Amino acid sequence: MSTSNTTKTALLLIDIQKGFLPPYSVHWGPSRSNPSFESNAASILTSYRRLKSSPSLAPSQHKIIHIQHASTSLTSPLHPSKSETFDFQDWATPEDDEVVVIKDVNSGFIGTNLEEILRSHFGTHENTKVYILGLSTDHCVSTTTRMAGNLKVAGEVVLIGDATAAWEKVVEEGDGQGLDAELVMRVHLQSLREFARVSTTKRVLEEVEALRD
Repeated sequence: MSTSNTTKTALLLIDIQKGFLPPYSVHWGPSRSNPSFESNAASILTSYRRLKSSPSLAPSQHKIIHIQHASTSLTSPLHPSKSETFDFQDWATPEDDEVVVIKDVNSGFIGTNLEEILRSHFGTHENTKVYILGLSTDHCVSTTTRMAGNLKVAGEVVLIGDATAAWEKVVEEGDGQGLDAELVMRVHLQSLREFARVSTTKRVLEEVEALRD
């Protein structure tokens, strides 16, 4: 049997919710990095869904997990009482056979059963990968990626860098200057190389396609 047919994977989509869309996105910062985030992330999700439905693979070999942030702050667009912004973006709405994990802190592993889901999915399998994408690079994506690496939930953690995005940082006090959104994203992706292989949409699409062979 080929290596591709013995690989078990999971795709984590982090916080792709309507509260990150305009006009609500100003809550997070004046501007956002990576205008290609939506198209890149959507292409990964579409390709991965095709992989899951491939007749040559076992239905349980690959798993899609949507992580949804339920803020405890009433002023946040991601508070569960605000369904118009708490809900997933239309293109990222989970399908019936996909898992939804709800969190209320940055990490998808704290206060949830995400670790249990992944360990149950992978079992004693040797060749395992977790792919991660979503929002935002420097908050929930970063924290979840770090913990995925530290917990060793898979043989390899792969962060799809250009399928994430970050917001400009505004300095509210002192004489410092704000940080450009693209700079915030690039710096955090470089730091996360200690915890994961930081890859690209193009490369991961090639990997996902190879898994269907």
